[in-house]
Amino acid sequence: MSKTMRYMWLYACLFPTFFFVGLFLLYPTVEAFRMSFLDWNMTNYLNPTFAGMDNYVELLQDPIFRSSFIILLAFLLWNIIILQGASILGAYLINYLGNTGLAGFFKVSFTIPMVLPGMVTTMFWLFFYEPGNGMLNHMLGLLGLENWQKIWLGDSQLTAMLSIMMKGFPWVSGLGFLIYLAGFQNIDESLREAARIDGASAWKIFWTVDLQLILPQIRLTTVLVLIGGTQQFSDQLIMTKGGPGYDTMVPGLYMFNNAFTYGKLGTGSAIGVILFVITLGLTLLNMKFMREKR
Repeated sequence: MSKTMRYMWLYACLFPTFFFVGLFLLYPTVEAFRMSFLDWNMTNYLNPTFAGMDNYVELLQDPIFRSSFIILLAFLLWNIIILQGASILGAYLINYLGNTGLAGFFKVSFTIPMVLPGMVTTMFWLFFYEPGNGMLNHMLGLLGLENWQKIWLGDSQLTAMLSIMMKGFPWVSGLGFLIYLAGFQNIDESLREAARIDGASAWKIFWTVDLQLILPQIRLTTVLVLIGGTQQFSDQLIMTKGGPGYDTMVPGLYMFNNAFTYGKLGTGSAIGVILFVITLGLTLLNMKFMREKR
Protein backbone atom coordinates (compact mmCIF):
# COMPACT_ATOMS: atom_id res chain seq x y z
CA MET A 1 0.00 0.00 0.00
CA SER A 2 1.43 3.40 -1.00
CA LYS A 3 1.97 6.14 1.52
CA THR A 4 -0.72 8.25 -0.16
CA MET A 5 -3.32 5.50 0.15
CA ARG A 6 -2.32 4.81 3.76
CA TYR A 7 -3.14 8.38 4.76
CA MET A 8 -6.14 8.81 2.50
CA TRP A 9 -8.42 9.29 5.52
CA LEU A 10 -6.41 12.40 6.47
CA TYR A 11 -6.98 13.87 3.02
CA ALA A 12 -10.66 13.05 3.41
CA CYS A 13 -10.76 15.00 6.68
CA LEU A 14 -9.17 18.00 4.98
CA PHE A 15 -11.52 17.91 2.01
CA PRO A 16 -14.38 19.89 3.66
CA THR A 17 -11.96 22.69 4.56
CA PHE A 18 -10.60 22.94 1.02
CA PHE A 19 -14.11 22.71 -0.41
CA PHE A 20 -15.47 25.63 1.61
CA VAL A 21 -12.33 27.71 1.07
CA GLY A 22 -12.73 27.19 -2.65
CA LEU A 23 -16.46 27.89 -2.58
CA PHE A 24 -16.46 31.02 -0.42
CA LEU A 25 -12.99 32.51 -1.09
CA LEU A 26 -11.43 31.32 -4.34
CA TYR A 27 -14.61 31.14 -6.46
CA PRO A 28 -15.76 34.72 -5.60
CA THR A 29 -12.26 35.99 -6.40
CA VAL A 30 -12.25 34.34 -9.83
CA GLU A 31 -15.80 35.56 -10.47
CA ALA A 32 -14.82 39.13 -9.56
CA PHE A 33 -12.08 39.04 -12.20
CA ARG A 34 -14.55 37.75 -14.79
CA MET A 35 -17.27 40.27 -13.90
CA SER A 36 -14.83 43.18 -14.04
CA PHE A 37 -14.73 42.72 -17.84
CA LEU A 38 -18.52 42.81 -18.18
CA ASP A 39 -20.99 45.63 -18.73
CA TRP A 40 -23.26 44.48 -15.93
CA ASN A 41 -25.84 46.69 -14.22
CA MET A 42 -29.43 46.62 -13.08
CA THR A 43 -30.78 47.18 -16.61
CA ASN A 44 -29.08 44.08 -18.06
CA TYR A 45 -28.70 42.07 -14.87
CA LEU A 46 -29.68 38.76 -16.49
CA ASN A 47 -27.78 39.36 -19.74
CA PRO A 48 -24.47 41.13 -19.05
CA THR A 49 -22.33 41.86 -22.09
CA PHE A 50 -18.59 41.73 -22.56
CA ALA A 51 -17.00 45.16 -22.16
CA GLY A 52 -13.29 44.36 -22.24
CA MET A 53 -11.23 46.97 -20.41
CA ASP A 54 -14.01 49.61 -20.51
CA ASN A 55 -14.65 49.43 -16.74
CA TYR A 56 -10.99 50.00 -15.96
CA VAL A 57 -10.71 52.85 -18.46
CA GLU A 58 -13.82 54.45 -16.98
CA LEU A 59 -12.34 54.23 -13.48
CA LEU A 60 -9.03 55.78 -14.54
CA GLN A 61 -10.99 58.70 -15.98
CA ASP A 62 -13.26 58.98 -12.94
CA PRO A 63 -12.18 61.93 -10.73
CA ILE A 64 -14.01 60.51 -7.70
CA PHE A 65 -12.11 57.22 -7.99
CA ARG A 66 -8.77 59.02 -8.37
CA SER A 67 -9.44 61.34 -5.44
CA SER A 68 -10.50 58.37 -3.29
CA PHE A 69 -6.92 57.07 -3.40
CA ILE A 70 -5.59 60.45 -2.24
CA ILE A 71 -8.05 60.36 0.66
CA LEU A 72 -7.07 56.76 1.37
CA LEU A 73 -3.40 57.79 1.43
CA ALA A 74 -4.19 60.43 4.07
CA PHE A 75 -5.91 57.83 6.26
CA LEU A 76 -3.04 55.36 5.77
CA LEU A 77 -0.42 57.96 6.74
CA TRP A 78 -2.43 58.77 9.86
CA ASN A 79 -2.67 55.09 10.76
CA ILE A 80 1.04 54.49 10.23
CA ILE A 81 2.30 57.57 12.05
CA ILE A 82 -0.21 58.08 14.85
CA LEU A 83 -1.54 54.56 15.49
CA GLN A 84 1.88 52.98 15.20
CA GLY A 85 3.49 55.69 17.31
CA ALA A 86 0.85 55.45 20.03
CA SER A 87 1.13 51.64 20.14
CA ILE A 88 4.94 51.77 20.39
CA LEU A 89 4.84 54.40 23.12
CA GLY A 90 2.15 52.54 25.09
CA ALA A 91 4.04 49.23 24.89
CA TYR A 92 7.33 50.91 25.84
CA LEU A 93 5.91 52.62 28.93
CA ILE A 94 4.03 49.54 30.12
CA ASN A 95 7.13 47.41 29.64
CA TYR A 96 8.92 49.62 32.16
CA LEU A 97 6.13 49.06 34.69
CA GLY A 98 7.22 45.42 34.89
CA ASN A 99 4.82 42.85 36.36
CA THR A 100 2.93 45.31 38.53
CA GLY A 101 -0.83 45.40 38.91
CA LEU A 102 -0.95 48.72 37.06
CA ALA A 103 0.81 47.18 34.09
CA GLY A 104 -1.71 44.34 34.06
CA PHE A 105 -4.58 46.84 34.13
CA PHE A 106 -3.25 48.71 31.09
CA LYS A 107 -2.58 45.48 29.20
CA VAL A 108 -6.19 44.41 29.65
CA SER A 109 -7.48 47.90 28.81
CA PHE A 110 -5.58 48.05 25.53
CA THR A 111 -6.51 44.53 24.43
CA ILE A 112 -10.21 44.45 25.37
CA PRO A 113 -11.21 46.41 22.20
CA MET A 114 -9.80 43.50 20.15
CA VAL A 115 -12.68 41.26 21.26
CA LEU A 116 -15.38 43.91 20.69
CA PRO A 117 -17.04 44.19 17.28
CA GLY A 118 -15.62 47.18 15.44
CA MET A 119 -19.17 48.29 14.69
CA VAL A 120 -19.75 48.98 18.40
CA THR A 121 -16.84 51.43 18.56
CA THR A 122 -17.83 53.11 15.31
CA MET A 123 -21.44 53.57 16.44
CA PHE A 124 -20.27 55.09 19.73
CA TRP A 125 -18.23 57.71 17.87
CA LEU A 126 -21.12 58.35 15.48
CA PHE A 127 -23.37 59.23 18.44
CA PHE A 128 -20.49 61.19 20.01
CA TYR A 129 -20.38 63.48 16.94
CA GLU A 130 -24.17 63.69 16.48
CA PRO A 131 -24.88 67.40 15.87
CA GLY A 132 -28.15 67.65 17.82
CA ASN A 133 -27.69 65.70 21.04
CA GLY A 134 -24.15 64.38 20.58
CA MET A 135 -21.81 64.26 23.54
CA LEU A 136 -19.17 66.49 21.96
CA ASN A 137 -21.46 69.40 21.11
CA HIS A 138 -23.21 68.99 24.47
CA MET A 139 -19.90 69.28 26.35
CA LEU A 140 -18.92 72.33 24.29
CA GLY A 141 -22.28 73.92 25.19
CA LEU A 142 -21.71 73.27 28.90
CA LEU A 143 -18.30 74.94 28.64
CA GLY A 144 -19.80 77.98 26.97
CA LEU A 145 -18.11 77.20 23.63
CA GLU A 146 -21.22 77.21 21.47
CA ASN A 147 -19.25 78.83 18.63
CA TRP A 148 -17.17 75.67 18.42
CA GLN A 149 -20.17 73.42 17.90
CA LYS A 150 -20.29 71.92 14.40
CA ILE A 151 -21.80 69.25 12.26
CA TRP A 152 -18.59 67.34 12.76
CA LEU A 153 -19.15 64.70 10.10
CA GLY A 154 -20.64 67.04 7.51
CA ASP A 155 -19.10 70.48 7.97
CA SER A 156 -16.10 70.24 5.62
CA GLN A 157 -13.63 67.71 4.28
CA LEU A 158 -10.99 68.59 6.87
CA THR A 159 -13.44 68.44 9.79
CA ALA A 160 -15.00 65.16 8.62
CA MET A 161 -11.64 63.48 7.99
CA LEU A 162 -10.21 64.60 11.33
CA SER A 163 -13.36 63.41 13.09
CA ILE A 164 -12.96 59.95 11.58
CA MET A 165 -9.24 59.94 12.42
CA MET A 166 -9.96 60.84 16.04
CA LYS A 167 -12.02 57.64 16.35
CA GLY A 168 -10.29 55.18 18.63
CA PHE A 169 -8.48 57.70 20.85
CA PRO A 170 -5.87 57.11 22.35
CA TRP A 171 -5.20 55.14 19.13
CA VAL A 172 -3.38 52.21 20.70
CA SER A 173 -3.94 49.22 18.43
CA GLY A 174 -4.44 46.04 20.45
CA LEU A 175 -2.55 43.81 18.01
CA GLY A 176 0.27 46.28 17.47
CA PHE A 177 0.52 46.88 21.20
CA LEU A 178 0.95 43.16 21.92
CA ILE A 179 3.54 42.73 19.16
CA TYR A 180 5.59 45.70 20.38
CA LEU A 181 5.28 44.71 24.02
CA ALA A 182 6.59 41.23 23.22
CA GLY A 183 9.46 42.83 21.29
CA PHE A 184 10.44 45.11 24.17
CA GLN A 185 10.23 42.25 26.67
CA ASN A 186 12.58 40.12 24.56
CA ILE A 187 15.34 42.74 24.59
CA ASP A 188 18.23 41.70 26.82
CA GLU A 189 18.32 44.08 29.80
CA SER A 190 22.13 43.98 29.73
CA LEU A 191 22.05 46.07 26.54
CA ARG A 192 20.12 48.83 28.26
CA GLU A 193 22.39 48.58 31.31
CA ALA A 194 25.49 48.95 29.14
CA ALA A 195 24.00 52.07 27.57
CA ARG A 196 23.27 53.53 31.02
CA ILE A 197 26.86 52.88 32.10
CA ASP A 198 28.01 54.80 29.02
CA GLY A 199 25.92 57.74 30.22
CA ALA A 200 23.00 57.42 27.83
CA SER A 201 19.75 59.06 28.89
CA ALA A 202 16.45 57.18 28.90
CA TRP A 203 15.47 58.96 25.68
CA LYS A 204 18.73 57.98 23.96
CA ILE A 205 18.38 54.36 25.13
CA PHE A 206 14.92 54.28 23.58
CA TRP A 207 16.17 55.56 20.20
CA THR A 208 19.46 53.70 19.98
CA VAL A 209 18.64 50.41 21.70
CA ASP A 210 14.94 49.64 22.11
CA LEU A 211 13.63 51.11 18.88
CA GLN A 212 16.43 49.64 16.76
CA LEU A 213 15.80 46.14 18.11
CA ILE A 214 12.07 46.16 17.33
CA LEU A 215 12.48 47.34 13.71
CA PRO A 216 11.34 43.91 12.38
CA GLN A 217 8.10 44.27 14.36
CA ILE A 218 7.66 47.82 13.09
CA ARG A 219 8.07 46.69 9.49
CA LEU A 220 5.63 43.82 9.99
CA THR A 221 2.91 45.88 11.65
CA THR A 222 3.32 48.69 9.12
CA VAL A 223 2.59 46.29 6.26
CA LEU A 224 -0.39 44.86 8.19
CA VAL A 225 -1.72 48.38 8.75
CA LEU A 226 -1.37 49.12 5.03
CA ILE A 227 -3.21 45.92 4.09
CA GLY A 228 -6.02 46.49 6.59
CA GLY A 229 -6.32 50.20 5.82
CA THR A 230 -6.54 49.61 2.06
CA GLN A 231 -9.47 47.23 2.50
CA GLN A 232 -11.25 49.09 5.32
CA PHE A 233 -14.21 51.38 4.61
CA SER A 234 -16.71 50.66 7.41
CA ASP A 235 -15.89 53.86 9.33
CA GLN A 236 -16.59 56.03 6.28
CA LEU A 237 -19.70 54.05 5.40
CA ILE A 238 -21.27 54.35 8.86
CA MET A 239 -20.06 57.79 9.90
CA THR A 240 -20.15 59.90 6.71
CA LYS A 241 -21.28 57.65 3.82
CA GLY A 242 -18.34 59.14 1.94
CA GLY A 243 -19.49 62.74 2.47
CA PRO A 244 -19.77 65.60 2.71
CA GLY A 245 -19.99 65.25 -1.04
CA TYR A 246 -17.24 62.75 -1.79
CA ASP A 247 -14.78 64.28 0.65
CA THR A 248 -14.23 61.10 2.69
CA MET A 249 -14.78 58.60 -0.10
CA VAL A 250 -12.22 55.77 -0.12
CA PRO A 251 -11.87 53.09 -2.85
CA GLY A 252 -13.49 50.34 -0.77
CA LEU A 253 -16.58 52.45 -0.14
CA TYR A 254 -16.71 53.52 -3.80
CA MET A 255 -16.64 49.84 -4.74
CA PHE A 256 -19.53 49.14 -2.33
CA ASN A 257 -21.56 52.08 -3.66
CA ASN A 258 -21.02 51.15 -7.31
CA ALA A 259 -22.04 47.54 -6.76
CA PHE A 260 -24.90 47.86 -4.28
CA THR A 261 -26.12 51.47 -4.48
CA TYR A 262 -25.64 52.46 -8.14
CA GLY A 263 -26.15 48.91 -9.44
CA LYS A 264 -22.96 49.05 -11.54
CA LEU A 265 -21.78 45.55 -10.73
CA GLY A 266 -19.10 45.42 -13.40
CA THR A 267 -17.52 48.67 -12.24
CA GLY A 268 -17.68 47.57 -8.62
CA SER A 269 -15.94 44.31 -9.54
CA ALA A 270 -13.21 46.23 -11.36
CA ILE A 271 -12.54 48.32 -8.24
CA GLY A 272 -12.42 45.11 -6.22
CA VAL A 273 -9.84 43.65 -8.59
CA ILE A 274 -7.68 46.77 -8.33
CA LEU A 275 -7.82 46.60 -4.53
CA PHE A 276 -7.07 42.87 -4.71
CA VAL A 277 -3.91 43.52 -6.73
CA ILE A 278 -2.78 46.21 -4.28
CA THR A 279 -3.51 43.99 -1.29
CA LEU A 280 -1.72 41.05 -2.92
CA GLY A 281 1.36 43.20 -3.44
CA LEU A 282 1.30 44.29 0.20
CA THR A 283 0.82 40.68 1.32
CA LEU A 284 3.87 39.57 -0.67
CA LEU A 285 5.78 42.43 0.93
CA ASN A 286 4.61 41.23 4.33
CA MET A 287 5.82 37.69 3.56
CA LYS A 288 9.20 39.10 2.55
CA PHE A 289 9.51 40.89 5.91
CA MET A 290 8.48 37.73 7.75
CA ARG A 291 11.26 35.79 6.03
CA GLU A 292 13.76 38.50 6.92
CA LYS A 293 12.58 38.36 10.54
CA ARG A 294 13.40 34.65 10.71
